[in-house]
Parts: sequence; C-alpha cells; structure tokens
Amino acid sequence: MAKKTAVSEPKDRPYKTTGVHIPADLWELLNRVAFYRAKDEGGRASVSAILVQMIEKNRKALELELGQRMR
Repeated sequence: MAKKTAVSEPKDRPYKTTGVHIPADLWELLNRVAFYRAKDEGGRASVSAILVQMIEKNRKALELELGQRMR
C-alpha cells in the first residue's frame, strides 16, 4: 500500500528533511494534535504539516525579524 501524504501537504514545493530539537511535552502536544486532525480530516498524522502551517501563519513576523537582524 502506498504511503498517503498529509491533506495539507502541497505537491509542488520542494522539501528538506531535517531534525528539530524540541521539548518532549511540546512534541507530545504536536503529535496528539496531528493524530486527531488525521482522524477528523483524513490523511495521515503529520507533525511536519502542523509546523509548516504555524510557520506560514507567522511568516511575515519571521521575515520582519530576519530583516531587522541582517542590518
């Protein structure tokens, strides 16, 4: 059986695989949210999809911070 991609995962963007060092309690929270999203919306549980969504939601603030620090 082929692996299903997350519902929110676009097919046309290049991806990089990386390791992220986060506290266990935050990983547990993200993992549980991913599980219940998959249960309710279909697809597979994806902590990565949640992180992408959170970063995209805060992209402007992150880009602003980057611009300020690059001066």
